[in-house]
Amino acid sequence: MALPCTHSALRFAACLALAVTTACGADAARSVAPTTPTPTALRLDERANHTTVSATVGTSVVVTLHSTYWSDLTSGTPDVLAAAGASRVTPAHTCVPGAGCGTVELALRAVRPGSANITARRTSCGEARLCDGDQGHYSVTVKISG
Repeated sequence: MALPCTHSALRFAACLALAVTTACGADAARSVAPTTPTPTALRLDERANHTTVSATVGTSVVVTLHSTYWSDLTSGTPDVLAAAGASRVTPAHTCVPGAGCGTVELALRAVRPGSANITARRTSCGEARLCDGDQGHYSVTVKISG
């Protein structure tokens, strides 16, 4: 006995829907496999002064201070937050020599869980102007988790 045309169409539509749902479900199951997040880069400047920031092991931390008067930019705990080299001074050629225009930059990497302080100091806060109060001190605490 042959089914009327409407029953065949319904049967075909039901089979097609089942096939599509099964195929989509299989693809979705494969695509939700757990992944390990990749560490990101953390960029810090004067706005981060006297703050605490968080990072994970493997995170790149780049500190850029916008005056060449900053010195001793370093990590106080290199076994937790290690420098990837020496700090780099890049003078800007947009102002008179000796005015402090430019940047001091240090690249670091979070090596293991713990806490580290990034510090720098300066005595001059402008041409022939001594720093007042806390202007001559830069300090950021980095809390690193595994």
